[in-house]
Amino acid sequence: MQTKKQTKTIILMASYKEYECEGCGYTVAANPKGKDMVMMGEVYNYLCPDCKEIVNVVNPHGEKPEKIVCPECGSEKIEEWNPKTGKCPKCCGDMKATGVCLCVD
Repeated sequence: MQTKKQTKTIILMASYKEYECEGCGYTVAANPKGKDMVMMGEVYNYLCPDCKEIVNVVNPHGEKPEKIVCPECGSEKIEEWNPKTGKCPKCCGDMKATGVCLCVD
C-alpha cells in the first residue's frame, strides 16, 4: 500500500508595522519593504509633501500607474516612501518601528 505524500502550503499575508517619529510622535502603519501585494492589488507607501502625510496607494493591476495622486489631498507630487530610509513628513525626524505589527490580506 502506497501512502500519499502530503505537502504543506504556506500562505503569507502582507505585514505592516507601526512607525513613530522620535521627534514629534507622528505615527503611521506602513509596509517595511515600501510595497506589498494584498487581495486588492499591490500597495505602495507614498509620502505627500503637500499634506505632509504618508499614505498607502493601491494599484489593482499590480503595476504602478503612470499618474499617481495623493488619496488625502489630490496632489501629484507624491513620492515613494520606505520606512527604513524615510523621514517623518511632519518634522523630518527619524522614524522607528514601535513593535506593533498588523497583518492584512
